[in-house]
Amino acid sequence: MKVLRFNQDASCCVVSAAAHQVNIYNCDPFGKCFELNDRTENDGHETSAQYDTAKQRSIPTVDRGFIIEMLFSTSLVAIADRSRGSSNGRKLKIVNTKRNSTICELSFPHEIVDVVMNRKRMCILLESDQIYVYDISCMKPLETIDLWEDHFKKAVKESRKPSAGRVLNDASRRRNSWGHRMRPRMALSGDDRSILCYTSYSATKSNPESYLLHDVVVYDALNVAPVNYLNSIHKGNISSLAVSHDGKLIATASDKGTIIRVVATGVDSEYDSTRPLLHEFRRGSRPCNLYQLVFNRNTTLLACVGDTDTIHIFGLNSTDGNGIPNEGGEDERLLANSNSDTLRDVVGSGESPKQLATFLSRHLKASIPNQHLRRDSAHIKVRVDYDYCVGFPEEFPNQVYVASSDGTFKVYTIPSTPGECVLSKTSSFT
Repeated sequence: MKVLRFNQDASCCVVSAAAHQVNIYNCDPFGKCFELNDRTENDGHETSAQYDTAKQRSIPTVDRGFIIEMLFSTSLVAIADRSRGSSNGRKLKIVNTKRNSTICELSFPHEIVDVVMNRKRMCILLESDQIYVYDISCMKPLETIDLWEDHFKKAVKESRKPSAGRVLNDASRRRNSWGHRMRPRMALSGDDRSILCYTSYSATKSNPESYLLHDVVVYDALNVAPVNYLNSIHKGNISSLAVSHDGKLIATASDKGTIIRVVATGVDSEYDSTRPLLHEFRRGSRPCNLYQLVFNRNTTLLACVGDTDTIHIFGLNSTDGNGIPNEGGEDERLLANSNSDTLRDVVGSGESPKQLATFLSRHLKASIPNQHLRRDSAHIKVRVDYDYCVGFPEEFPNQVYVASSDGTFKVYTIPSTPGECVLSKTSSFT
């Protein structure tokens, strides 16, 4: 079984029991509320062809089966079926689940990778690294965002005009980008403000011909205009991205998967461009593939899911006595400067080597990056041989839902003090 995703308020969960079958379950009370079972064949492709869960663990919503996005708990669902060849993978059906009928069908020049929507906008990411923005009320196309075109515009603006050979090489990479492990990510805020955040390409300093997806563009999808550009949030590619319900915060994790950062998007009037980093958490010391980040409705909790045996939940309201230093940021520089001044005082006073060693252990250690990163405030132990998806229900702020590819749906209670979540209910997707 393949767990696709929860809807925006975690009132429903979408699962696929087979390549041709999609079911939508209501979470409370638990039960199936919609079933799509299509065994027909198109273009000579078997519906079960290339549906390999194990190969898609790092990108759970992008596979050769279904890509589905619900509109909260309404009957409107967007469905793209990649299991029956590229021609079907380019079509997006807008379905009314109550009438079990197709409202409209949209066709695109390349296969669909991801779909996100709220009550105002729908955004479709294609494997050509293009994002189509639609007015969901009338399904009118509003804008096409080309990530590669925007990258080259930025290069020209910075007087880094790409050569003809480089453009040709980029075009070739773009056409074959589906084979690359790292792909652009996008997320849309759940409110009517419709803040779209997506990763963007940028050339590395050491090699202009090499690219990283470690920048994030903040885009106003409601008014179809860019808002902010956040440079180099991580050293490596961003593998997972989430935006808060109000669009004010984004959470990111790199392909290393050890550090999670929460950054202000800059859409509010109190935004401080010199200090965009608000929280920084350490998931663990060993690298892993993090394939889901999700905020709760009130932006007080952040959950992350990867290919490890633990689902982590971080508290966004708690603060450390030591603060949360930004690696390479203002706090770290101030701390380092302060330590440098004190070091000069110690050396200049002719103190003994023992006193100097004591100073180094007590003061300089504090300026090491990531020394004070906070750990999770709650966690859930899981088995590593299954895929998982989490959701925070709006009606029950002290609970978290976990759907698993082993066919189970579990409800956990989040503890009031740091520790392991308590299992309160288990159901089965049957």
